[in-house]
Amino acid sequence: MTDLELAHDDLELVHALQIAPRLSWTELGNVLGRHPTTLSERWKRLHSQRLVWTLGHLGGRPQMNCTALLDIEVEPRLMEDTLLKICQIPEVNSVDSASRHADYRLTCITSNWLNMTRQVLPQLWAIAGVLRIKTSLCTHVYASGDQWRLDVLSRQQEEELRELAPTPQVSTGVIPPALWPCLEVLQTNGRATARDIALSTGQHPATAARLLNASLSTGMIFIRCELASDYSGSPLWVQWFTKVPPGMEDQIAQYLRTFRNLRLCAATTGEANLVFNMQLREPAEIANIERKLTSQFPQLRILETCVGMRSYKRMGWILESDGRFSKTLESTRSISRI
Repeated sequence: MTDLELAHDDLELVHALQIAPRLSWTELGNVLGRHPTTLSERWKRLHSQRLVWTLGHLGGRPQMNCTALLDIEVEPRLMEDTLLKICQIPEVNSVDSASRHADYRLTCITSNWLNMTRQVLPQLWAIAGVLRIKTSLCTHVYASGDQWRLDVLSRQQEEELRELAPTPQVSTGVIPPALWPCLEVLQTNGRATARDIALSTGQHPATAARLLNASLSTGMIFIRCELASDYSGSPLWVQWFTKVPPGMEDQIAQYLRTFRNLRLCAATTGEANLVFNMQLREPAEIANIERKLTSQFPQLRILETCVGMRSYKRMGWILESDGRFSKTLESTRSISRI
């Protein structure tokens, strides 16, 4: 355990909510062997300390929307002001500092490619201090932050939770306009009920319930439980940019998905055609992962290993230096209706 790592009981609850973020406290209590009120109060305490939160976000699937990874270079004397303005753009879902070849690395999700080129990129170029933008499109998202897992629960508990919260069957299609208000509510509270959504949006409760069930069951919206990185026991964020022979992306991605600490794996355009990142306990793990990967797939070439210095924004939530969500800055809603 690191100095800041949470107690085992707290991590146990977070691990359960990573697997099944919308289960009731009663259902979670049955699996964890804890009273529902105990779990509810534990969550309230952790959330009030800004250590944990749940959120909903677009599925990031290329069939349904456009996801892009952007490298941004910034004028040194304007770094702070430029960063603030970048974080204020709703479609800029995540912002991380970079240790090499870029100052900031962004994840942007929009409803389509035209919206990315006609709205988001022009907004970024208009910010004083932005010198260069390198854009890579995600052509296939194999894993995202909702699949990152702690290693606290037993395998039996994990299986019980998965049975109670089956993986959505991702479908293709256009996101209906009526879903956007639902997403706005879920982005600030991934455990919001249909009643909560109806009260916030003015939608009829039956409409809110239908949209909520459809969006979650088809993977239009993904729900995740987040934990402040410095308190997770794995505070180190590392991103790899690799080049693999065409046709091997699926095989390598399936291997990477066996790592519990995987937070992103995507096929992308550009020289690096497979990008992934992980949340690690210590720097020594970097070499071990690279050794395993290149041993398993000699054809893979690592173009860059980037250690993140800090996350400033994660799926719309502004973060402080220790990874907790900000108490002074409101989350910007990372959606685009155009």
